[in-house]
Amino acid sequence: MKYRISPAQLDLPAEPQPAADERPKRSRLGHWLAHVVACIVGIVGIACALALPFAPVWVDRTEVHWPAAELGAESTTALFAPYRPASFDAFVPCPVLRAALDRPQRTTVLTTLPPGSDREGLILTTRLGKPELVLGQHQVPLPPGACELAIHADSGQSVVTAGGQPPIVLPGIAAPEIFTFATDLEPRQVAGLSVTARTYSWFDTSPTDVKSTLITTVLALAVVSLGLLLVHSPPALGRIRLSPRLLPVDASVAAVLAGWLVIGPLTDDDGFAMMTIRNYEDAGDIGNYYRWFNASETPFTLVQHLMRWVSQESLAPAWLRLPSVLAGLLTWIIVSRGIVAPLCKDTRRLPLHLLTAVFFLACWLPFGLGIRPEPFVALGTSALVAALLKMTRTRLPHFWLGVAAFLTGLTVAVTPTGVSALVTVLVFAPRIGRVLVQHGVLPRWISVPTRVVLVGCLGTVGLVAMFADSTLNGVRQATAIHNEFGPSLGWYQEIERYTSLLSTIIWGASGKRMAVFLVITAVLITGACAMRQVHRWTGLVDLPVLLGSVVAVLVALWLTPSKWTHHFGALAGVGSALLVVLVVLLGRVGRLGHAKRESRLIGVFGGIAASVAAALAFMGPNVWPMQSDLAMPWSDTPVEPGLPLDSPALWLVTGATVGALTFGFVRIRALMSHRDLTGLVWTVMPASVLGLAALASVLVLVGSFIAAPQIMGDRFSIARMNWQSIRASSCGLEDEVETLPIAERLSPVDGSTELDGFTSGGTPPQEPDLRTENPGEPLHAEKPDDPKAPEGEVASTSASQFAWTSTTGGPQTTGSLTSGWFGLPRLTGNQTLSVWVSGRPEQGNSLALEFGASLPRQVRPLETHELRDAAPTDLPFDDPRHGRPIDWRNFRDWRLLTVDAAQIPAGADRVRVLAEDRTSDEQGWLTVSGPAVRDVVPLRQALDEREPVLIDWQMSFVFPCRFGYPQVSHGVATSPRMLISPPEGEGSMTFGTDMGGVFAGVPMQSQRFELPSRLRDAPGNTWGHLYSVRYAIERDDYTTTRHRERIGGADGDPAYPFKEH
Repeated sequence: MKYRISPAQLDLPAEPQPAADERPKRSRLGHWLAHVVACIVGIVGIACALALPFAPVWVDRTEVHWPAAELGAESTTALFAPYRPASFDAFVPCPVLRAALDRPQRTTVLTTLPPGSDREGLILTTRLGKPELVLGQHQVPLPPGACELAIHADSGQSVVTAGGQPPIVLPGIAAPEIFTFATDLEPRQVAGLSVTARTYSWFDTSPTDVKSTLITTVLALAVVSLGLLLVHSPPALGRIRLSPRLLPVDASVAAVLAGWLVIGPLTDDDGFAMMTIRNYEDAGDIGNYYRWFNASETPFTLVQHLMRWVSQESLAPAWLRLPSVLAGLLTWIIVSRGIVAPLCKDTRRLPLHLLTAVFFLACWLPFGLGIRPEPFVALGTSALVAALLKMTRTRLPHFWLGVAAFLTGLTVAVTPTGVSALVTVLVFAPRIGRVLVQHGVLPRWISVPTRVVLVGCLGTVGLVAMFADSTLNGVRQATAIHNEFGPSLGWYQEIERYTSLLSTIIWGASGKRMAVFLVITAVLITGACAMRQVHRWTGLVDLPVLLGSVVAVLVALWLTPSKWTHHFGALAGVGSALLVVLVVLLGRVGRLGHAKRESRLIGVFGGIAASVAAALAFMGPNVWPMQSDLAMPWSDTPVEPGLPLDSPALWLVTGATVGALTFGFVRIRALMSHRDLTGLVWTVMPASVLGLAALASVLVLVGSFIAAPQIMGDRFSIARMNWQSIRASSCGLEDEVETLPIAERLSPVDGSTELDGFTSGGTPPQEPDLRTENPGEPLHAEKPDDPKAPEGEVASTSASQFAWTSTTGGPQTTGSLTSGWFGLPRLTGNQTLSVWVSGRPEQGNSLALEFGASLPRQVRPLETHELRDAAPTDLPFDDPRHGRPIDWRNFRDWRLLTVDAAQIPAGADRVRVLAEDRTSDEQGWLTVSGPAVRDVVPLRQALDEREPVLIDWQMSFVFPCRFGYPQVSHGVATSPRMLISPPEGEGSMTFGTDMGGVFAGVPMQSQRFELPSRLRDAPGNTWGHLYSVRYAIERDDYTTTRHRERIGGADGDPAYPFKEH
């Protein structure tokens, strides 16, 4: 059925009103009462919502006390987040200070900083019979003969009191940063020493009964408001029309989304976002866990709370992806039926539905899967636009306006990009104004305010989502912390986002480029058409408001303080709708006889723009975060599946070819119908390029993500992990990584070492001394030799005491090495033979293990096994013009090369190292260790022995079964005993003080020893790194107490003192 439309505004005429003297007085009185009640409902709802940020809450004040025992103080780690406490009190009695003064050497009485730290902490020492105090980075002069010492500090000043002397007031010197509580004195010498530090409690709040009542009232009155808006106009219920011809397309989109749930990529933030949610059980707040002092994500935590409820059922990645897929399916339904179909009436539904599916998938697949909030912003903005369009096409305009207000509030509460909903409301403001001022049964001076407050009451539901679990002060402090550490970029730096989009790393993947560039092209073309009023000629009168809604999202991106490309996922809904409507417009304008000039201009410039956009998109690699990139086609090259899709010429030729075919079709139609359709020859060019580019992008995405797990087979892949979790259970990457602890160090038993250019030297990396005692059980940790080492720490060891290097004379040295024969035990199936190597064992150099069998007086060589690094799977981008960077492979770091038991020849009981250095370039050298036998042990056995395990933010999403992670709550963090880091190593924002890293104190006061590991059957892939952490002092040996206070929402702890004055 076709629907005729008019370019005129579709406002409903006011219903005829009976004369005043004909209205029953009771009915008129009822209308007045209803409006008064409705006005009160709206005003009360708005007032309650506006009161939420200021409403009283319970705050949990946490105090940290050290020493933890009365017997004496043991130095301990103390990871405060933030680093400074809200208040700090330390008391050093005379006997403690005298004990330190009696020592001839410099003695630390109390410090909150690890040795060698340049942070702004407290250091109290004695030297040459005098006490010395440093607060921050300021030397505090103590009076002569100072004995008893008391220190109090808060965010604004410090006060030092020495015995009975007048206090020394230090304005602007804030409480010290705390990473440790340490002393050089023996435990028996520090009796009476005490430290009490109260952590900041900005986010440790919970609603009082008053605030809970306000929340309930707002939600109840919002429901009442929606009901009142519904009855404000007489309901006109019509039957729902379902087109069976469209259902196969819907089913196909649903099937693609369901498959994408299994095979689709990780996002760069899945692990980060999920750990903020998992830590809620300990912290009672959605904090940042890894960085920003664990500052709250308030007020944009709506999606995190949704995911918190979902994660209570399971942490399997496939399950956690389900909400985003459902959001995508709802977005599809709204876009196809609530936006495109009403705008594109008089267009055949099946082709329109197919076109919508292609554009929607091209925009949604690269961004829409995972834990991030963008899929929900796309859903919210799409639903908002659909509701506002419906508002002017129904007999219930006020009801749909209320729905739009409700959607606006919720969308804003999702993420800063959700501000696009408010900008969209501004785009529709003229229409909203006309609906609000429509005539009613009562005068406008009462009916219009009533409608406004009812709509406003529904919009303030967003304040409930923002402030139900937070306060005004909490939002202020969280914002200040985020701004301090960043990224906090201005609107004028939006170019940074597009610079990242054009990069050749995960931010600039070809699929992401395609979605954004197509939408921007559509914005430019439709903007030009709107200025020429072409949309009115073609019956697409609502095109400007749809264009404005897309621009609203782009404007909101300009306003967000961070400029990551994953924010473009908010365009998936309205952006795909605009692309569809643009193609329809191009088809219609080409059929207009009086628009030939416009058709030619749009065709030429639109075709060029679309071709450049498509080529620029496919010039990017098909690269995705972390394990999603395993075996991914074109992950290090432009996307060229047999065709040069990265060439603008290809797309221009494609558009021209389609135009030529259209020309032939038009000539035939002209002869038959006598209609002039020559304009279609031009407009079909950009339309075809846009549609084909989107289709090619979808096919590349789906095809490559189907191919990658097939290449990996039974080895680890994201698709295999998700499929296993759906069919049974899976612990993700934890099931697939093998650790290689030392089982036996080999020693020379025959022959001597022959060195020519090589010398004895080179130090293989130290490793944690973890050993396999019982199969399947946690690894056993050997204790350090130091009797003062804290309980539970692990010793470090070296794989071999033998090592040789050709670096003594510099890289230009060449030579050869033949080591003596090492005794080789018989290896089991779960063991491997290994050597450490640094330098390049290829490209002119060589390294091998020669196996032999011992005879009475000699060793008979059996077989030589060449050792080379497996070809890396993570390659730099192969630029079409410049190729890869020169000398991009790094051979300088130590790597472990192995020979599995099955590769060792039968009868071998001897092994020796053979090496030749024949090159003299910068990396043309070799350093190699003696051989060692290692056990091949599942990662789980190593982790179980060393909990808590800190899994860095890039990795944590694929470890769903690991619950023993460090707690971060109430201003302190647990010190981890083992780290899982990404392939780049442990240099992460998690440990960076410049980013508010919560675990910044870990590298300051520990040694990290890597336990060698590998991804099962995946040579060349660096899955990550496993580090055992060893502290020289106790871990978290302090006590905490907590008490509850009632405060106002605008009250609480002051701002963090980032700058001392």
